Amino acid sequence: MKLIKIPDVLFATLSAISIFLLCFAVASLIEPYTFQKFFSAESIQAIANMQDVTNKDSYYWDVHYYANMAIKDQCIAFYPMLPWLVRNLFRPQTFEQAVVGLKIVSCVCFLIGIPFFFDLVKKISNSNSSAFLLTLLYTVSPMAIYRVIGYTEGLFSLLSLILIWLITNTELNKRYVYIYTLFVISIMSLTRPIALQITFSASISLIAIVLFNQLKNGLKFKESLQNIKHKHQSFIYLSLIMIVGSAIAYSIYGFICVQLRGDFFAPFADQKLWDKSLGFYPQIFLPFRFPFFEQMALYFPTIFLIVIIVCLYSFVKCKQIEIFLPKLSIWWCLLAIYPPILVVVYIFVFLQQKFKINNLSKIDFSNSLKLRQISTSYPFWFCFNFVLSHVIINLITTDKIPSLARYNFGLPFFFIALAYVLKDIKNTKIDRLLAWFILVGLIALVEQWVRYGKNLWLG
Repeated sequence: MKLIKIPDVLFATLSAISIFLLCFAVASLIEPYTFQKFFSAESIQAIANMQDVTNKDSYYWDVHYYANMAIKDQCIAFYPMLPWLVRNLFRPQTFEQAVVGLKIVSCVCFLIGIPFFFDLVKKISNSNSSAFLLTLLYTVSPMAIYRVIGYTEGLFSLLSLILIWLITNTELNKRYVYIYTLFVISIMSLTRPIALQITFSASISLIAIVLFNQLKNGLKFKESLQNIKHKHQSFIYLSLIMIVGSAIAYSIYGFICVQLRGDFFAPFADQKLWDKSLGFYPQIFLPFRFPFFEQMALYFPTIFLIVIIVCLYSFVKCKQIEIFLPKLSIWWCLLAIYPPILVVVYIFVFLQQKFKINNLSKIDFSNSLKLRQISTSYPFWFCFNFVLSHVIINLITTDKIPSLARYNFGLPFFFIALAYVLKDIKNTKIDRLLAWFILVGLIALVEQWVRYGKNLWLG
């Protein structure tokens, strides 16, 4: 009897969906109102009348505004693309109908995005096992709950995957890539406020690639601007198109705001109500102030930035680099879920290595073509800088990090950047670490669904 082999993408998709649904089912057994809240029209109507929600810490705060925008045009801090889709697909007449429409669109985008994510990561990593683990990690992230409950994460994540597919596609004609990128960026920028993130990511990605190419030539900066423009022409065009696309999208929303409120920048004025002011707030890095997933969203991009700079410096200087780890990997995995302690322990590990203590294992990361590939990869830099932009925005606007985990782990950019980083690191410890984070994500996702059922803050 010949066994029928399930395609890898189908197996990964079904596994991810099954585990996600299992987390929802377990949470519904712990807190029955979780199931009722997600499916019951009665509970939705209660929220419509604002009987159960009295403050902005509740889940329904944002959805309340999106639902109202789906019924009638409004100009507020939230952006119009998701409500516009719901309005044109479902023609809601009541708040209840609008919330149902929001959830349907979110869930459909969530389901479509899983196989899309797997194929994209498989293409980047050239590994079925890495693609499978990262797909599970992405799907059972505790912030994945935002992709199905009516927020913009479901739609925005799918659009983000389409964007990343476009800028990684080497077979599509460049002109089509530019046209489609402009279109996708415009829709993304009408879905949520990302003009600053897009401008930062596109600009810094281009600068990083140009700078590295200059540095690898022996610190020779005599190359003319004309030569630089010719060598990096496609990256320059991509960056300009993304920045222009986000500006065009906001202009559309700004025009609507002029009609409704007489103020082109009304959404920015509304965002001031979120207690943000320009400054410098390094105290956000102090441990124990925030939930550990918020700290993971803060520390991991920062740690990756330091590691990437060290790796690229070693490549430019033609020096071999090795990342040292304790041989007892289970302790390393335990520490990794709380990055502030991880940083302290790694400093200790580094000092051990300096003094030639032998109870360490290592991961080789040679200064070879591998580093050259990642250092000149526009998709990698763009994804990583998009994540980093949220950290920087928090660093200069608020002494808190609310929703940082949602921005960094609820979207695919962090996981795609991680796929590039792990692509050339072949080590069983990495697979164990990913499996460990999947387990932690499962437990945290169950907790998120329980909190959802209790109308508590989700992050």
